[in-house]
Amino acid sequence: MSRAGGKDRGLFQRGDNWWIRWTCPYGHEHREKVGPKGAARELYQRRKVAVKAESFCLTEAVARQRQEQDNVFADVAKRYLEWAVEHRPRSLTFRVSSHKHLAQAFGSKPLDSITGENVEAYQKRRQKDGVKPATINRERATLSHLFEMSRKWGLTQSNPVSGTDPLPEANEHPRLLSHEEEERLFAVLPEHYKPIVTLALHTGLRLGELRAQEWRDVDLASGTLLVTRPKSKKRESIPLNAVAFAILAALEQEGPLLFPTMPKKMSDLFIKYVRKAGIEGATFHCLRDTYISRLAQTCNTPTLMALARHRDYKTTRRYVRIDGAHLKQAVEQLVPSPENDSLTGTTTGTNVSRLL
Repeated sequence: MSRAGGKDRGLFQRGDNWWIRWTCPYGHEHREKVGPKGAARELYQRRKVAVKAESFCLTEAVARQRQEQDNVFADVAKRYLEWAVEHRPRSLTFRVSSHKHLAQAFGSKPLDSITGENVEAYQKRRQKDGVKPATINRERATLSHLFEMSRKWGLTQSNPVSGTDPLPEANEHPRLLSHEEEERLFAVLPEHYKPIVTLALHTGLRLGELRAQEWRDVDLASGTLLVTRPKSKKRESIPLNAVAFAILAALEQEGPLLFPTMPKKMSDLFIKYVRKAGIEGATFHCLRDTYISRLAQTCNTPTLMALARHRDYKTTRRYVRIDGAHLKQAVEQLVPSPENDSLTGTTTGTNVSRLL
């Protein structure tokens, strides 16, 4: 073995190949086989700069590279799905369906190589495929949660989704059923599905909430229902009207769940009967839209928010009709009259003719 001196200090020759020897800030002595002397000299200078600028350590770099190779997105996504099936978080079905699209886009990439630009490109590609912004945003949320879980597992240090923005979603008007559509739907619904649909129309419970609802959270004595698994994950109670009370009082208790035999594909079955009834553009969630929209005609906004179990006024506002007729009706309440005085509890004693 021959060693070089002078400007080639740190280089040595072994056989026909030149090697470099250098020490990192952690005290590790590193040796690398390069080949030609010129290439060895160039690599040695790069290593010296990297040591000073970024405390470069070859041992750590190799370990990190191996970890990246082990942490391919497809493998981590598989572990995430196994975790989801075990812990059954909300929207489990959607997370499973999202996996197909996410794995297709990121499957072969090491986890730490995925950037915010990759996430944004995925969103644009899904938009070009005709997927709605709301669906893409939910896929984005699933991807973000996957990265957060990966951080807990020690597989990555960052979440590239956090540096990106969700797509703007159109504030679409709720699709409610008219009373005539409701009659047509019940005319084709099998008897064993009618209690599910009726309860949704009179409580506003979502399909997932109905599926998870347990008898222990139903209090017929007080006429209330505590949502077993609310979307908000907070304590939410619903007052039962006469129809909802009658449905629950007539149901047989066959275990802890209200509807133990509800099909897994209840959403698809509902659409099947909707189409059979000749109704267009309605899904199971429209039952909740109908519940809230009908309430909006009879109660004020704070009451509506409470009954709809909304946390944000922007959500409730979608159901509140504010048009010319409603505005005119509101200002007419200011006109002094015996009727209006009785509503406000005041006596103005003002005659309209005196104001003209």
